[in-house]
Amino acid sequence: MLPGAARYLGGHDDLLAGQSHRPTEIFVGGINVVNVGGTYTDKKLKVLELPWSRGMGVPPVFRLFGFVLSLFAFEDRAMNKFASWIVLAVAGLAPAGMAQEQLASRVTPVVLAYRRAKPSVVNISSEKIVTASIGPFGGAFEDIFPSPLRREVAVQSLGSGFIVHPAGYIVTNAHVVSRATKIAVTLSDNSKYPARVISADPDHDLAVLKIEPPKGVSLPHLPLGRSDDLMVGETVLAVGNPMGLSHTVTGGIVSALDRELEFAQGVKYTGLIQTDAPINPGSSGGPLLNVRGELVGINTAIRADAQNIGFAIPVDKLMELFPMLLNFERINRADFGATVQQRHGPAGDELRVTAIRAGGPADGKLKVGDRLRALNGRGLAQVPDFTCEMLALGAPAKAYLECQRDGKAVNVTVDILAKPKPNGNLLARKLFGMTLKEVTPESARELRLPMDHGLMVVGIDGASPAELIGLRLKDVVFQVGTAYVVDMESLGVILEEAAAGQAVRIGVARGNVATWVNIRAQSPPAGTAPATPHAAPTSEPRSAPKAGAVGTNA
Repeated sequence: MLPGAARYLGGHDDLLAGQSHRPTEIFVGGINVVNVGGTYTDKKLKVLELPWSRGMGVPPVFRLFGFVLSLFAFEDRAMNKFASWIVLAVAGLAPAGMAQEQLASRVTPVVLAYRRAKPSVVNISSEKIVTASIGPFGGAFEDIFPSPLRREVAVQSLGSGFIVHPAGYIVTNAHVVSRATKIAVTLSDNSKYPARVISADPDHDLAVLKIEPPKGVSLPHLPLGRSDDLMVGETVLAVGNPMGLSHTVTGGIVSALDRELEFAQGVKYTGLIQTDAPINPGSSGGPLLNVRGELVGINTAIRADAQNIGFAIPVDKLMELFPMLLNFERINRADFGATVQQRHGPAGDELRVTAIRAGGPADGKLKVGDRLRALNGRGLAQVPDFTCEMLALGAPAKAYLECQRDGKAVNVTVDILAKPKPNGNLLARKLFGMTLKEVTPESARELRLPMDHGLMVVGIDGASPAELIGLRLKDVVFQVGTAYVVDMESLGVILEEAAAGQAVRIGVARGNVATWVNIRAQSPPAGTAPATPHAAPTSEPRSAPKAGAVGTNA
């Protein structure tokens, strides 16, 4: 088919994601044809040549032909139609490169921003097991005539996320993966991977997942931008998986900054970005981009009783929390002894040493204020680069660091030491007065537990913190602090840092309800006499907004 005519006959074969489209104007061979091929009953053929000052590379003979033909107006429908085909045929003889030039002219900054981000955006599908009643009535009658029969039902939910490191680390919302028993991630090339939760922070609605790409494969990732310089009225784009429609892009502006959103249990999100870029169920966890394709936020919630009022977590908050979400010292049982943070500098982002622990491996080798440039030969630009590379090293290991100190290049070697493994069950009993047991799929089925992973409560000491907050036997503790716990080892790694009197936030599942509650470590250790526990917390999951609240998770 002739290149000029192909665009007219196809109509939509060259539309671009993120492009504004005016269906009444069609360019063929450099000539703007308006309403050609439409209804001819009461219309005249209108052939308008492009402005002479920007002929888009159209040869003069075609431009002259279009101009001459535009002087005529055929009242007869057949003549009108015949003339339109003449225009198309002649325009089709124009060089093929002309159509490419016109297509390139429609590639706006919005199109470019979407193209940059798309390979890094992922779709997240999670499965949760809930218990449903089986009865003859159902609905409202179930409250009057409750059925004793129960069955486990798998519930699917959708969300979004984005890759922040080539090794397969993904950022999303904590509520997207809360209580999930199975998580699958689909990349932009439709490849699918199972994923596991590395860490989650319900207080800030952030979570980090990990997938395992094939050996030697470096996944496309989205660098962290900055949100401290966002402007109200600035153009932003939301990319995600709304209603299962993968890699959907919507556009809008920054409507306001530093918004507050309140959910159930008194949980608040503060410092949020408000946008009118449409965010729908399934978009949670996807990136909010500026017009240059830079990450400025993480889509998290919408106003349920309104339209186009959405909210995003500023990327600077993710940048601040990322070292805690992926605490390589805790995860690897490693001792490094230095804190590294990403800072916005005048020449771009920098990785700076912000603290040194006295007596630690880094003491006397690194200094506060050092700028890290490379780790074991790999360049460091942002905090995910450093944190994920340190995770890959493990312990014991050596970290060869290239630094900049007082304007000079300095090479430093830090020995990463391995820590002994703590006894998680012993610490749980000592600090909180509860005895735990690892949950297996078999025990979950046999005991009808709400989850097939985590730690089941099998004992509660009298007058202990566990009793005071209302834990019950067979409750399942699935999260402690920001980390998901699946065994005693992971529990011990977290609790060894807890001190007497410190409040620790834990996630507890009972029946169909998951809740987060603070439990305060006791001192001295509680006695061993078991007691009848109080009623456990019955508040709804955090994703359900309380009465009068403005927010609901997308």
